[in-house]
Amino acid sequence: MRSLLKKFLSFLVTKRRLFYVGQILNSFIETCSKKRGELKAELKSAKELSSDEISKITDELTKNFSSKIKLNYKHDESLIGGLVVQVGSTMVDTSIKNKLQQIENRMIEA
Repeated sequence: MRSLLKKFLSFLVTKRRLFYVGQILNSFIETCSKKRGELKAELKSAKELSSDEISKITDELTKNFSSKIKLNYKHDESLIGGLVVQVGSTMVDTSIKNKLQQIENRMIEA
């Protein structure tokens, strides 16, 4: 396995394609996650969440999607309040920022 890796890296260096290593590793990690049945999820919150709260959200998503969830959490003060959760193509946006945007859109349409 090591010799294969050395040959592969040598090939990338020779062809001056070493900048692809990051993309290759990300693709490999994503492929492994899919094989294990993991789903990638994004979580943004207006307030800083504790590790316990993040763990509870992850557990709830695991139950709802019947699959292991790999959660990427970000604190985003611009949301004003609420959460934004995206699992695959499914998105739930309960942020106040989104609700204000919807009200603004309705006012413009009227």
